[in-house]
Amino acid sequence: MLLFTLYLYGGVKMTPGRLTCFTAVAQALQACGVRYVFGHPGGEIVDLIQALEDNEVRFILTGHESAAAFMAGACGRITGNPGVCLGTLGPGACNLVLGVAAAFLDRDPLLAISAQTATTRSDISNKQNLPLNDLFAPITKWSVAMKGVRTHDTICSALSLATRPPRGPVHISIPSDVGAGSETLGGSAPAPPVESSQGEGNLEAIARALNSARRPIGVVGVALNPRQDRNAVRNFFAETGIPYVVLPQAKGLVDEAGDGFLGTAGVGGGDRWIVECLEKSDFLLGVGFDPVESSQDWHFHRLVYSLANNPVGFGRYQPEAECLGDVGVLLDRLRSQYQGSPEWRRADIVELRRRTRSLLCPASEGGAAGLAPFHLIRTLAETLPKQTIVTTDVGAHKMLLAQTWQAQEPGTFLTSNGLSAMGFGVPAALAAALLQPDRPIVGFIGDGGFAMMVQELETARRIGVRPLFVVFCDRSLAVIKIAQDVRGIPHHGVDFVPVDWAKVAEGFGARGETPRDLAAVEKAVRDWLASPELTVLAVPIDERLYSGLTY
Repeated sequence: MLLFTLYLYGGVKMTPGRLTCFTAVAQALQACGVRYVFGHPGGEIVDLIQALEDNEVRFILTGHESAAAFMAGACGRITGNPGVCLGTLGPGACNLVLGVAAAFLDRDPLLAISAQTATTRSDISNKQNLPLNDLFAPITKWSVAMKGVRTHDTICSALSLATRPPRGPVHISIPSDVGAGSETLGGSAPAPPVESSQGEGNLEAIARALNSARRPIGVVGVALNPRQDRNAVRNFFAETGIPYVVLPQAKGLVDEAGDGFLGTAGVGGGDRWIVECLEKSDFLLGVGFDPVESSQDWHFHRLVYSLANNPVGFGRYQPEAECLGDVGVLLDRLRSQYQGSPEWRRADIVELRRRTRSLLCPASEGGAAGLAPFHLIRTLAETLPKQTIVTTDVGAHKMLLAQTWQAQEPGTFLTSNGLSAMGFGVPAALAAALLQPDRPIVGFIGDGGFAMMVQELETARRIGVRPLFVVFCDRSLAVIKIAQDVRGIPHHGVDFVPVDWAKVAEGFGARGETPRDLAAVEKAVRDWLASPELTVLAVPIDERLYSGLTY
């Protein structure tokens, strides 16, 4: 019976009333305003989970640790404060890697916590024993093992580091005996990495180059503070008349209905003419432009002048000039110095947008296998209210959606684009619905990505969120087929048998429907808006009607 009444971690017994490292972690998270920790339990962390609950930090069980990390990353992006995910040692920690890597390249503040082999066993047993801090080091800003010394300070340092530009994940491992052992308040906390200070740069030189440009274009990305800088970004382009493009994760920062909006770059969907404009420009002004979002090469051979909150160069790529700091303030200063007059004609911009739409829009609203995805997205955009928060998984539908969906404000168009990780869309929708239960939350998911995360429908039901999932059922990995077509090779390994996702959804206790025409889609969406409940619309798609996409 003793084994059932004591918790033993590497020879350390949990004693009621003693301040342990686990308790110190929970207290620090609560003090820093963390409300949720997403994860999957293991025997090594059950006491940490209990400590979280004791300190009013809700532990939310997910079906898979990767979903937990995606949810934490989405929380970080929506709120600006790090989301937190938790996994046990060995396989649990490994399963966190996908979502942590996404946060690293998608620039989302996140704290990942994992168990680790007890220090008393780490040098004699290799059972589930992996060098986790070495594993996470390349995909985090800091990966550190807890020692049970000044844990509160370490957690606060980790959360602060995650929010500093460039935003990103931090990983903390806790050996099981350290977590259950007594917390030491004396001594020194592990020191986070020292980030080199960067001077502001020469804004005047950028202003002179901009004033002499005849065909400047602004390129807006995520290397800024989205909520703080939104108004300055919009004011700059409205008052200067300089045309602009946006990268997918920065949608909502710019006015996508404005006269100067050229479209979304870096999506591989309908941006052929947009990239052509960028290549014809004699001055590209990066406004938070982070090349981590671009798989194209236009910025490699054009002069990019960068305003950002952190250096955006990578390897051999460096901007022509760079000015670092508060991007909103820098933009206001640049606007006051601008004396140029762009030579772009309004008629040319209107024509570019018409050609882009024409490239993406097939003549038919549907085919023998299902609806045209462009017309499906258009119907959804016309039916859903403007305050809708959209998440999108990776795939052909994402490329189309990023080009056609008009985001109204930052944090309302959530996608993985730096890493471009399939599986992101469902967990991100759950996180958004948890944080903003009074807003419509809609996830656009390909049937391939939905299959990866369908177990999280149970998570959605258990935590009481009610997003709408629109599943693009084309029964294939359509975007990979595009890559195969480009290379002139057959379609191997990309098709799968149909699944009745509406029935699967019903098996999870959700509402499931299979609308087969646009009128039925509109009715189903209006029904969901009138009476929100967890809903899956499994919409048959004719993949032949994806138009204008490249790879």
